[in-house]
Amino acid sequence: MIAPVAPTGSPIVRVVLRVAIVAAVVVALIAVATSSRYGLRWRLITFTYQANLLAAAFYLWALLSPRADARVALRGAVVLYLVVAGVIWNVFLTGRSMGYTPANLLLHIVVPVLALTDWFVVRGKVRLRWWLPIVWLVYPAAYAALALMVLNNAGRRAPYYFLDPGSIGAAGVAVNMGVLGAGVLALGYTLMAVTHLNWPADRTR
Repeated sequence: MIAPVAPTGSPIVRVVLRVAIVAAVVVALIAVATSSRYGLRWRLITFTYQANLLAAAFYLWALLSPRADARVALRGAVVLYLVVAGVIWNVFLTGRSMGYTPANLLLHIVVPVLALTDWFVVRGKVRLRWWLPIVWLVYPAAYAALALMVLNNAGRRAPYYFLDPGSIGAAGVAVNMGVLGAGVLALGYTLMAVTHLNWPADRTR
């Protein structure tokens, strides 16, 4: 269990960071919806857009209710998913997308950096259990599985080439899913380890 204790950090900084995150996501979505040839709807099936929508919802909740900060497991999941989406896009997908457009900069760089900053500036007084990164892996794993099964059965290709059997073969997809799963776990445990050092009250076990 995670003890719900109020976080530390300047209330002003906390508000500024969270308003900035919500505003960045909203601006990016509006920009895509109004300027992209294909619009916004199909992009909502991508992990990046889902992670950013989750972030906007969580940080809006945090602005409205102090109880949100007590949900550190959820907050950590949001941060991790944003970082995963940002890393994958910047390393593997910039050449397969429209590049560093304003919306892509906001969703893949600005929002993850703001969320990480919030995580380490607005420090919680909690216990992070050792198994949390395993729990955090559930959503990315479910997303990958659904992208393969549902979209392929619906006649749509998976939104990422490294999850598309038609592009790289079933064996390639299987290897990529294993590598991605290990990477998400590694990032999750890295986040937990750094949190343990950064949050004096944290005791991970």
